[in-house]
Amino acid sequence: MDKITLCMLAPEFFPIWGGTGSYTIELLKSLPKFVDVHVVTLKRKIQGGYFEDFSGAEINSILNREIKIHYLSKSEDTFFYNLPFQLACLRKIPRLHKEYRFDIIHSHLCHMPDVLLKFVSKNDIPTVVTVHGTIQMLREHALLARSMFGNLEAGEKSILQFYPFVKILQSSYAKRVNRLIAVSKATFKLALEHLGVEKDRISLVYNGVDTKLFTLPTRNQIKKKYSTPTVVYIGRLISKKGINLLIDAIPRVLNSHPETRFIFVGGGNIPAYKEILLKKGVSPKNFSFIGHIGYFDRANILKEATVFVNPSFFENCSISILEAMSCGCAVIACNVGGNPEIVKNGVNGILVPAFDVKSLAKSINLLLEDPEYNMHIGFAARQSVEDNFSLEILSRETLKVYEQVLMES
Repeated sequence: MDKITLCMLAPEFFPIWGGTGSYTIELLKSLPKFVDVHVVTLKRKIQGGYFEDFSGAEINSILNREIKIHYLSKSEDTFFYNLPFQLACLRKIPRLHKEYRFDIIHSHLCHMPDVLLKFVSKNDIPTVVTVHGTIQMLREHALLARSMFGNLEAGEKSILQFYPFVKILQSSYAKRVNRLIAVSKATFKLALEHLGVEKDRISLVYNGVDTKLFTLPTRNQIKKKYSTPTVVYIGRLISKKGINLLIDAIPRVLNSHPETRFIFVGGGNIPAYKEILLKKGVSPKNFSFIGHIGYFDRANILKEATVFVNPSFFENCSISILEAMSCGCAVIACNVGGNPEIVKNGVNGILVPAFDVKSLAKSINLLLEDPEYNMHIGFAARQSVEDNFSLEILSRETLKVYEQVLMES
């Protein structure tokens, strides 16, 4: 096929701090070299009070390809971080298009970085949008979190406050793009219900992970994961991700396995969660919050994890779950959203009811006390990823979407 010049809008990029960022990076790693990639992104302030810079050479090395990166803005980690980026996209993408002649734009919902471009500019660049969630879904999660735990982070409060406006904007935006990609059957259903678009404008393409990076553990790592009981959580430290439920389960686990260590990876209000654990009588020796980590560090942590837990209220197609499974890690997740499409209960992981702390603790204890079963479902998990959620599949199916949009344009 002839060269395709792709403009990837990346409201999340390096450093990775969310699912959209992980998705973007994995897709760019897997697309064939005849796709000429331009990444339009921003530098975002992360925990620690600084903008983390990555050199172009470092990013090209991680992606194993040459890309062109265009930084349009900087932003704090707030609900409104998108607005400066959306304004910058409106001003600068037409100029970039004039210089590079983009064949296609790949954007993301709920971020909608090109929303102003769609309403104001006369640009007619064909656009594909991956649906990672909808504003209705985010609102539902925020309401659940508030009812369960009381306090919400600033971004979740903003979702509730500005929901009516964003809902209308989202619906109008979805009607102006050429094609939507749903990352699971659950997301496909959400797109139909919440966006008001025709079924034949939505393609189903599951997320994928790098099975060459997220590999099975070495012999030494296997020895460590079963001799040092470790439970790992990777994700933002916010209520809708279910972190409070995991924290509530920790004392129940420690009653049976007092040497277990819980590792929390991701940004958020770390001091607040440390305080909750200490008030529950959990010793500091049993938990660690390590914040944001480097791109290659997640794989090493997962390979030595005895159990990986994702207690989120809803997941469309969790990349963190797929990464853990690719590393042969025994996964526990809630039976919600797209999780049942990935995790087959008792076969390649364990599904528990959402909000059920007792079942969560019981499942963690089961995997800690039965290494043979733990190892069995871990290897089955790895096979599932190789068969259904590899980068090769993600690349092939996404490229089909690009080709279809270009043929129809």
